[in-house]
Amino acid sequence: MKLSKLYKILFYFLCSICHGQILHSLNSNSFVQEMIIYGPYHADDLIDPVEMLEIEDQRIATLLDNKNRSLSKVIRCENNTFNINEAVDDSAYAIVYVSFEIESNLESDAHFYLNTTDGLKLFVNGIQKSAFAANNFYSDEEHVKVKLNKQTNKVVMKLFNKDWDWKLKVKVLNHKEAMNYSNKKREAIEYYQFLNVDVIPLLNLKSDWTHNMMLYLREGRFPKFVLDKPELVRKYLGGGYNLKTRWFDTNLNEVLYPKNTGRYGYYTEIIGQNGDILKKSGTLLCTSNDWNAWSSKLFAKLDYIPVNGIPKDTWDEHSDAISTFLGLQTFESFLMQKKKILFLAFLDDMHKNQFLSDKKLTPLIHDGDYHAKLKQIILGKQNYYKKLKPPSKTFRKNNKLIYNKKKNLHKDSAFTEKMNIICQAWIDDGGSPFDMIIAKEGRIIFHNAFGDDAFGKFTINTPTEIASITKLITGLLFAQFVDQDLIGIDDPVGKYLPDFQIKGSQAVTMRHLFTHTGGFYGHGLFGGVHNQWLDNTLSYVIRGDTVGTEYRYNGTSYDLAGKVMEIITGKSVFRLFQEFLYEPLGMENTYHEWALGYSVHTTAYDLAILAQMLLQEGNYGGKKYFSKETFKKLLPLNLKDVYPDIRYKSSWDENQPKGIGIVMQNWEIDDKENNSKKFLLSDQVIGHGSATSSVFRIDLINKIVITQSRRMGKSNFGDHFLKVYEAIDEQLNGDL
Repeated sequence: MKLSKLYKILFYFLCSICHGQILHSLNSNSFVQEMIIYGPYHADDLIDPVEMLEIEDQRIATLLDNKNRSLSKVIRCENNTFNINEAVDDSAYAIVYVSFEIESNLESDAHFYLNTTDGLKLFVNGIQKSAFAANNFYSDEEHVKVKLNKQTNKVVMKLFNKDWDWKLKVKVLNHKEAMNYSNKKREAIEYYQFLNVDVIPLLNLKSDWTHNMMLYLREGRFPKFVLDKPELVRKYLGGGYNLKTRWFDTNLNEVLYPKNTGRYGYYTEIIGQNGDILKKSGTLLCTSNDWNAWSSKLFAKLDYIPVNGIPKDTWDEHSDAISTFLGLQTFESFLMQKKKILFLAFLDDMHKNQFLSDKKLTPLIHDGDYHAKLKQIILGKQNYYKKLKPPSKTFRKNNKLIYNKKKNLHKDSAFTEKMNIICQAWIDDGGSPFDMIIAKEGRIIFHNAFGDDAFGKFTINTPTEIASITKLITGLLFAQFVDQDLIGIDDPVGKYLPDFQIKGSQAVTMRHLFTHTGGFYGHGLFGGVHNQWLDNTLSYVIRGDTVGTEYRYNGTSYDLAGKVMEIITGKSVFRLFQEFLYEPLGMENTYHEWALGYSVHTTAYDLAILAQMLLQEGNYGGKKYFSKETFKKLLPLNLKDVYPDIRYKSSWDENQPKGIGIVMQNWEIDDKENNSKKFLLSDQVIGHGSATSSVFRIDLINKIVITQSRRMGKSNFGDHFLKVYEAIDEQLNGDL
């Protein structure tokens, strides 16, 4: 039997078992709003759902008989998005089928625009039209052109999922509307590229054309800058532009030429004929005229990487070849990439200034310090603000987390045993490695790590990325600025960064930034917090009709908040995290220098320290980070009380109060005994969620802290974490 025929048999079988198909008109030119869903399905002998997508579909068809098949049901989207994980049980590491029909008045082309979390196969009238894997639901849009039959066309999609989050968008357009949509999309991409335009040093060294791409310069003269996308700049800046550049030496003195070797910073304005200005800055390294970059054979050492099953002994046997190859490649990348030239500039500064080893002085943080001070000079803000003071000492010094070694020892031992069983069952069910802490009233009553992966055994000292919990940490750093009256929560960003408006519909406030209501989108866009003039870039994307009127979850606004904190202090925001949070709190396994909406790497223990400080209203270890009054300002509230016209894209967001990087994390379940609802723990649980399924929960009523650090949610995260919650909840009548 031919494969296409098998596909058709499967296809029409799927369509036949539903209780009436969902009909979508091609003329509607819109998102599909309803589908029929079948599943989820799991195959015991297949570990990865990608494999389930790849195998022949006649194999999957055996999962759809009366013995194995779940009843089909109708699912509806919310704001054009199908949340499949909410529609099916046990959605991790699974597949589902969805189906609907398209009605067309004649034979014509239809354009499918598909967004999904992990990947899918598309069948139209029994024939496979597309198969793809996805990495980012919000940006990876698959476009598939399909010839439709006159009248009714049957569509089936087979979707796979690796984790708890499972989304789908389906837009179907006729040819004319697809062209309009494509043009608008291309225009948006072009504008994004325009805002990301870069200045490139042009050295004009005729002896070796490759030097024109290098980021080091010679003593005696600065390079001329050109743009990497001049045609887009001309398009959006009125047809023409001029470049104006100022240069500063390693001590931030403005200079006309590079007299000495070492770090030089530039500030460039791209001035358009329409009066708009794009601002860029960066670092170059000046070398002596007699230095030859390729005069020595270079070696670089790299620890073993467990990729594709390559054994360590093979790696060790070829270490000479590896180090020789990497030496050349590494050095070349240092000279040709902006972030890597920072490494050489950093070493040069450390040598000349005899800086001692310091955790806060990584190449990125040191460069951030340099450009934060440079920005103060450009904006005329040197010594303009009061200094941010470190946490103050308090009389209470015994409010640190401690391990419970005396009180209720027997009860604690029983609880620990129960938690170990729950957590090990989680790992045995395919859960990713994690460590977890549970503490009550400052006493740690459970702390353990479970599982291993390609990186080795997971321990309580293994840092992992906690993704969006980073947003909460950024809020706690900001709280210290608020507490010391350096920034007001409702201050306009334009008060500190002049490219933003202070009044009017486009006046974005600090509260907007921390509550996702400033009109921004995405995470780490436009260079993120490492773009020293991110504020200038973002001033071009703000829309007045979205400020304070639309909730749009993002990390970009947190990066912008970081630029405010940098202009006040003249320090890299990542140095601020070290100086004002991580070091004084004793968070020894925490590092962070990439983004303010995600990217912190830490452990459950370090998170628990942070959580306990927040639970104690800004106090920890004999130090006060902020006052009780400031703590209250951070707590979640209903945004409609602040912004009455706020719009949400999902009911879940609408029903979840938002604070300064803090959200409510209540967990309400069915109370079957009393035929009602009840909260696990209390109704005052705060914290933040995470794309890696790391956990940060604080029960303000019961004084409980729950933290977990892990790489991803994986198998049945919600079910297993519910058991953790229930085990804690069962003990609340006593003393944990």
